[in-house]
Amino acid sequence: MEQTPPPSEAVARLAGQVGEAASVRLLSDRRGSRVWKVHGALGAVALKANSPDGDKAAEMGQEDEHLLRLIAAGALDPGYRVGAGAWEGGRWLAVRWVDGAPLWRALALARGAEGDRASVRAWLLGIARSWAECLARIHAVGGPTPMCSPPTPS
Repeated sequence: MEQTPPPSEAVARLAGQVGEAASVRLLSDRRGSRVWKVHGALGAVALKANSPDGDKAAEMGQEDEHLLRLIAAGALDPGYRVGAGAWEGGRWLAVRWVDGAPLWRALALARGAEGDRASVRAWLLGIARSWAECLARIHAVGGPTPMCSPPTPS
């Protein structure tokens, strides 16, 4: 993936929260938006911005508004949303970096040859149960919960 730099306006504003950017890695560039992992001495963020030639700026604004509402409702930790703003090409949004594996990769075992073992079925049932419990909490407050993570396979 070509290393397209993130909006300089965003990186400058985020320096107060994560420090000077020690590393920046483009993670995704598709469907009109880009995502970078920006890591500084004080922490890391996922920085999302619309592509300058895309039409996702309005959606980025809506995403930020939803995060603000969920924080106000107590459904998200206020520290999750790190910052947001405008840049020359549209809008950007930064959230706290949360380590983990993409869901597709995390559930690869279930799609493989061993996916129909009893232990894998029990593991998947545990994941479904965990997500159902998280969903119940989401509905109780009207939005997402801060961290709903699936159990690890045995």
